[in-house]
Amino acid sequence: RHGLDDLDVAMVSEQFTVNALAPLILTNALLQSNLYAPNAKVAIISSLRGSIARNSSGGMYGYSMSKAAANAAGKSLAIDLAPKGIAVGMIHPGYVQTDMTEGKGDISTEVSARGIIQRIQELSTANAGRFVDAVSGDEIPW
Repeated sequence: RHGLDDLDVAMVSEQFTVNALAPLILTNALLQSNLYAPNAKVAIISSLRGSIARNSSGGMYGYSMSKAAANAAGKSLAIDLAPKGIAVGMIHPGYVQTDMTEGKGDISTEVSARGIIQRIQELSTANAGRFVDAVSGDEIPW
């Protein structure tokens, strides 16, 4: 569960780098290089674990904190990039049957991917800055 009893600060730091900083660094690099198209979109793959309001199980500190940080970065990016016509959204892919969940997820990778694609297609500057569920499209509370 990656709780307090087995807290690995190096792993938490790596999770922040991968989950929160990498999307910010990549987006910034694309902007600085002018490698974005008109009406570009940035989709940050988050997690329900990034919702503070929906945390009912505790633990998984690095993962949860890094996904909440990714959501915070995504919200700020949505505000900052709107004047450039770039839409930014955060998407929870669902509890997916992958190696990470040891196959215990509720949905297949195909269902998750279809939902992610649908949410990206729907993303615009008018609805940017939201954190949504890939499958249902419902907004997830922060």
